[in-house]
Amino acid sequence: MKLASLALALSLASPAFAAAPLSVDFEKTWSYGDEVADTYAADGISFTNVLGVSNSEEFTYFGNAPSPLGVAFVQLDGIVNTTAYMNVAAGVSGGLSFFYSAPIDAPIAIKAYSGLNGTGTLLGTLDLAANSADYTTWNQALLTFSGTALSFDLTGMANVVALDNISAVPEPSSVVLMLGGVGLLLAGRRRRD
Repeated sequence: MKLASLALALSLASPAFAAAPLSVDFEKTWSYGDEVADTYAADGISFTNVLGVSNSEEFTYFGNAPSPLGVAFVQLDGIVNTTAYMNVAAGVSGGLSFFYSAPIDAPIAIKAYSGLNGTGTLLGTLDLAANSADYTTWNQALLTFSGTALSFDLTGMANVVALDNISAVPEPSSVVLMLGGVGLLLAGRRRRD
């Protein structure tokens, strides 16, 4: 009974989380030029014009990444490939957290949109400051916004920013609701003991 009550409290208290937890770590060995594309399709996540990057015996692209095996890089040619997106079918509410490395500033590096492929309402933007001349320093960044984002426009990161460990961040109100639900469950348990 206690376990069922906890599960009910948590399910009622977490409406602002993505339907499936968003967590993309790019942790696999990528061959040069491999597109991430639908690698995470089972989780409802797809990418356009985003490459997976892994170091090899011939060349070291990055160092010290949070997930050391692979990272992502937006590569656009300005002719055919002119935009880059991450689509999340279940949506993300509250915010998006990720690690990045960039040798130069990337103004308006990422934009959150209410529709797929950068359509709908613009929900928020985030600038990224240079932090590493050689992709060996990684900073965590947080893009917060109101509403539910179905896509993130990554075009502003093109040919500059490397990404790793992307995850959804719940809205503060859902964390409060979840903690409140757990608190009520524990208070009820104390009364019965």
